[in-house]
Amino acid sequence: MRPDGRSRVARAGRRAVGGSGRDTGRVGHTVLQLPVRALEPLVRRHLLDETPSLTAPDPATVCAHITLLGPFVHHRDVDAELLAALSRLLASAASFEFELTGIRSFPSGPVYLAPDPAEPLRHLTERLTEAFPAWLPYGGAFDEVVPHLSIGHDLTPGERAELELRLPIPVRAEVVDLTWWSPTSVRTLVRFPLGPELLAG
Repeated sequence: MRPDGRSRVARAGRRAVGGSGRDTGRVGHTVLQLPVRALEPLVRRHLLDETPSLTAPDPATVCAHITLLGPFVHHRDVDAELLAALSRLLASAASFEFELTGIRSFPSGPVYLAPDPAEPLRHLTERLTEAFPAWLPYGGAFDEVVPHLSIGHDLTPGERAELELRLPIPVRAEVVDLTWWSPTSVRTLVRFPLGPELLAG
């Protein structure tokens, strides 16, 4: 595989994005995601409630996240060259801070929290897409990618009230997880550190 991940990984990407989606032996995909532990109990509870087929993830896996690039490769396509390319790219990106602010909903229903500022997250997605052009954010389904942390399709009045009291939630982005997602399993495969934070002045 070339350092930009365009050989075997790119061919797998074209199958996933442009194919029929009927490769039943390869159900699921990885996601490059920014973990947010502060929201893990709430997100994990909704994920398990809304996905009866899912086995509870191990404690090291953080389900609460902001997607940077996904769907990404099948776990069978994760090899040493891909991991090295991701490690180099992400180590060259500086750590940063942001806040999770308002509670919002997409037209399709999921409730999410919006990050502020969102630009560092968009920039990371752009860098990953440039490095792995076979993989478009959300398979190219949307004209505009909105960075967000999905919670679930419904919040109880009590959950919403409790969450509103916590806002804004500060987050420090220091790592990116490569996580496997399928109807039955969610697990973190590799955790990549971001580089040192850039100091002003």
